[in-house]
Amino acid sequence: MRNVSVVYATKTQHSRKLGEAIGKELNVKAKNISEYPGAEETGLIFLVGGIYGGKCNPELLSYAEKLNASLVKKVVLVTSSVSVSGRSQRDIREVLVKKGINVADEITCTGGFLFIKFTHPNRQDIQTVVNAAKDIFTKF
Repeated sequence: MRNVSVVYATKTQHSRKLGEAIGKELNVKAKNISEYPGAEETGLIFLVGGIYGGKCNPELLSYAEKLNASLVKKVVLVTSSVSVSGRSQRDIREVLVKKGINVADEITCTGGFLFIKFTHPNRQDIQTVVNAAKDIFTKF
C-alpha cells in the first residue's frame, strides 16, 4: 500500500496553507477535517495542525482518536506554532502510539498569531515543510 492522504484542521488558515502545499507536491487533495470525518485505508497520512496556547487543535485530537490502526499504517505530524519549544503534537502522538499507529515523523515550522510572528508561515517556511514531506514520502 503506497497511498497517501493529507488532512488538516485549522483556526488561522496556516494549516490549510501547509496542507494544500503538501497535497499539491504529492499530487493528492488536502482535506479539511470538517469535510473529512474519517480515514479510509491509508498507508501514510500527513496530519496538519497548529498549537494554540500550548495545546493542539481539539478537532485534530478528536480526529486522531478516531483513527484505526488497521486502516492507517503511518502518520506524519505537521505542526505550526508561535513557540519553538511548544511545537510538538505530544497529545496526538500519545493517542496514536497507544492505538498502535506508527508516528513516522513530525515536521514543524513557525506559525504566527495576531501580532506575534504574523508573517509566518511564510513562503520559505511552507517550502521547507513541503520539502521535508516530499523527502518522507519518497522514503515511504
